[in-house]
Amino acid sequence: MKQIMLKNGKEDKYFRGYPLVDKDDIFEMPSMDEGELVALVDAGKNFIATAYYGEQNKGIGWVLSLDSTEKIDHKFFVKLFKQAIQEREYFENVDGINAYRLFNAEGDGIGGLTIDNYDGHLLLQWYSVGIYRLKDRILPAIQEVFEYKSIFEKRRFKGMETSSDFVEGDAPEFPYVIEENHLFYNVNLDDGPMTGIFLDQKEVRKKIRDHYSEDKDILNLFSYTGAFSVAASENAKSTTSVDLANRARTLTEGNFGLNAMDLNNNHIFIMDVFDYFKYALRHGLSYDVIVIDPPSFARNKKKTFSVQKNYPELIEGAASLLNETGTLVLSTNSSAFPQKAFKKMINQTLDSLELDYTISDVMGLPKDFKTHPHYKPSKYLKVVFVQING
Repeated sequence: MKQIMLKNGKEDKYFRGYPLVDKDDIFEMPSMDEGELVALVDAGKNFIATAYYGEQNKGIGWVLSLDSTEKIDHKFFVKLFKQAIQEREYFENVDGINAYRLFNAEGDGIGGLTIDNYDGHLLLQWYSVGIYRLKDRILPAIQEVFEYKSIFEKRRFKGMETSSDFVEGDAPEFPYVIEENHLFYNVNLDDGPMTGIFLDQKEVRKKIRDHYSEDKDILNLFSYTGAFSVAASENAKSTTSVDLANRARTLTEGNFGLNAMDLNNNHIFIMDVFDYFKYALRHGLSYDVIVIDPPSFARNKKKTFSVQKNYPELIEGAASLLNETGTLVLSTNSSAFPQKAFKKMINQTLDSLELDYTISDVMGLPKDFKTHPHYKPSKYLKVVFVQING
């Protein structure tokens, strides 16, 4: 096994459990192929960890084991997958949910790999060439441990442009209907980068439905397939979904139809969010709850959007449409935007608008999205509920 030598003083963070092999920590490394297993060593060539080489974001690989005697073989992956199943026993038995994450990358011990369960249809997502080249070891373990109807995969590394593929089993016809908190949503596991629903927001949708939507007018920005709107619509007076993508209308209408919800009370606008702010002001529209869940980065013909740069503009635009004592639901999945910085930006923006407000709830990832205690970016989802006091 080849060795990667760390700089002096860098070994301690890996002994403490840090999972990502950072480029800046490397003193010396040989030429390697993606997917190759390597030993991290200190300056005295003492063993620190076994990792695999696979470039992803700021790292060049992920730690797999701190035990020098542990083999990274079929049994190793079987052990990790069985542990993951045990930790998600709740979701196996809870009523009203049949879609959730089975295995969450570094949180469960394999950086760069996630496995989602959509009512028995599994979706594997590979985030680097390195982890994908270990597929021949990993897939047989998945097949042995997990019960499934079919397996699909998405390759999310450079050069593949989020390629999707059917792997094996009894493939369903798409769209396929899943259940979440006793509501129904269409998904497609073989259609580009997304599936139709973000499973990491399941608890946020439930919170909005159960505690923030009763007899309220809800505005859902960057609405995608309207999942927040569908959840809110159970109790809301009305919902309005806004998204720039043309197909958002058909997908959102489909989800409302699955749940027998009247489109007369659930409005859909195919429009840039910033243009919608102007439209709503011109037409005297206002809302009790506004949900803002933008992509980390987006580009259209008019402008480039970055969460870290442009989120204050979203808050300002939404605040102009908010009824007295209304609620802002502010969300980001950007791992580059830590919770402390996100909350600071929210406070600074609202203070600049001279609003009296209270942060009523702060949410993160649900339990099935297991995070890593020594790697803060694994806690990527931040959702802040802001109550305007009038």
